[in-house]
Amino acid sequence: MDPNHGGIEAPFILGIVERAILRVPRSSHHGLTKVPTATRIAGRTYLDLARLENIDARQLPEVVLAARLCHLAHTHRAMVIIGQCALWAHGDPSDPPLPPITVASSSPSAPIRLPAVTVGTHRFPSVTIKPRHVCRLPSAENVGDLFLETPQSAQVTIARTSPNPRSAFVQLCMIGHEFTHFDNFHLTNSRLNEKYWKTLLRAQLAGLGKSARGRAQARWMITHADAGCASPGEARVLYELRAAGLTGIRTQVEVHTRGRRYFIDCAFPAEKVGIEFDGRAKYGDDARSIHSSLARERERQRRLEAEGWHIIRVGWHDLDHPGELIAQIRAALAARVG
Repeated sequence: MDPNHGGIEAPFILGIVERAILRVPRSSHHGLTKVPTATRIAGRTYLDLARLENIDARQLPEVVLAARLCHLAHTHRAMVIIGQCALWAHGDPSDPPLPPITVASSSPSAPIRLPAVTVGTHRFPSVTIKPRHVCRLPSAENVGDLFLETPQSAQVTIARTSPNPRSAFVQLCMIGHEFTHFDNFHLTNSRLNEKYWKTLLRAQLAGLGKSARGRAQARWMITHADAGCASPGEARVLYELRAAGLTGIRTQVEVHTRGRRYFIDCAFPAEKVGIEFDGRAKYGDDARSIHSSLARERERQRRLEAEGWHIIRVGWHDLDHPGELIAQIRAALAARVG
């Protein structure tokens, strides 16, 4: 991502931070008086703030995380950065967007405490990292001197170990959407890309062996994740449908009506029941754009209904009570069958 267009991805920040890292020999700490812009990260690792180009205060949390990862890579070379932290470093969607540091080691390791960091008026609290002891390190690659779990392996790690299956499922769908460059107007190629993505994940999972913790949970997520979900809300709706055991579901179902082409977020084509997620962002940021978007949505719904579709609109508030939503959808499906 171009930093001049309002956002900086983690790999770009890591590259900047790596060039700004100073590692000071034990006997030379006094030499830092010649570098007044140096701030201590941990141990003998410092960051020269003057070398941080194209960085402002909004990116400081990411800068400190990147600097801490660089310190760990230098002082604990046998460890691999895993899970959400690895996805963040690769530039993939992570949850949370700024994840805690997670590492794995093939030998038992004591917790690692990193001190608080102060950058100007910003203070970042100390953190304690508890390395995960594994018999075999996950698939990893060297990226800018960081040993990162590969993106596919990290996705499987999250699918296996997440205590929040809903969140992990949504994240997997969003990663799949980006990985496949999913395009409604090129559905065949998008679905082929999705098949390839899932093949990579299944291969990673199979390589862990049948005794891997959370294997069944990961297998379910890989099977049911859908790259056609274009937003977290759509992915969350799909999760509730899949978890309820409903079948015959497809995403981005194409419908032609009166010279128009529409794509229904999630649908049961056999029963012609569609579920559309209404996220706040889709309607715009001002009164005029919101009014215009709502008018288009009403016209869209009328056209779909004229083609025999029953459309159920879902918002985030409906997902607070998934049982009620599933009951509504089951009733709609039963009415169509009857």
